[in-house]
Amino acid sequence: MGPSTTYVPPGVAGMVSWRMPDGTEIVGVGVEVETERLREFVVRFMSAAGAGWNASQWSDTLFGSAFEERFGVKVQVHREAGPDGQRVFAIRTLSS
Repeated sequence: MGPSTTYVPPGVAGMVSWRMPDGTEIVGVGVEVETERLREFVVRFMSAAGAGWNASQWSDTLFGSAFEERFGVKVQVHREAGPDGQRVFAIRTLSS
């Protein structure tokens, strides 16, 4: 691989993830957003929506609408329990 080539392991393309300080993981599948942009969006969402750091209190609908407004992509949002018992806030792109 040359210096300008980025290696992406198989099965990871189209996936982005960021773990919040409380252990909640924000995971985007099929979402074309870099980790830093996802983190910035989440922090701004928490502030603008008055949602704070407690992801269990977030509105899935409001989060999805804010994501669509920010990135121009319709998404479905749902919560899961991760393998380590932490909350996972999953964002999946909706098919057009």
